Amino acid sequence: MWHLRGGLIALLGLSTACGASRSTVASGPEPSSNEIPVQIDNQNFSDMDIYVVRNGERWLIGHAGGLTKTTLTIRGAVRGDGRVRLLAEPVGGARPIASPTLLVPPGQGIFWTIGSDPTSSTASTG
Repeated sequence: MWHLRGGLIALLGLSTACGASRSTVASGPEPSSNEIPVQIDNQNFSDMDIYVVRNGERWLIGHAGGLTKTTLTIRGAVRGDGRVRLLAEPVGGARPIASPTLLVPPGQGIFWTIGSDPTSSTASTG
């Protein structure tokens, strides 16, 4: 009798657990209008520290490893009026690589390719 009752309780618990698990497609968090996603394709061998430069000051926003693709986010006050200039400083030396000043409308991001040769680097918004 106890075995039957234990089996029924286990079956009831199992069916409840199976019925409670629904698979839903989870979407990532919506980017805030104060945030700018920055997709970096670092085709350079050097690891880079990535900065936003504004009014002569710079703010570190993250790190892009050599020969990797990375997505960083510019948040809040650093975003400013939507005009953004980026600076990639190689870890351990060499010259920094700067993007042109970009005008980034709300809801859009930056795509920056850091070339193996600094003159082949490109930046755009979209």
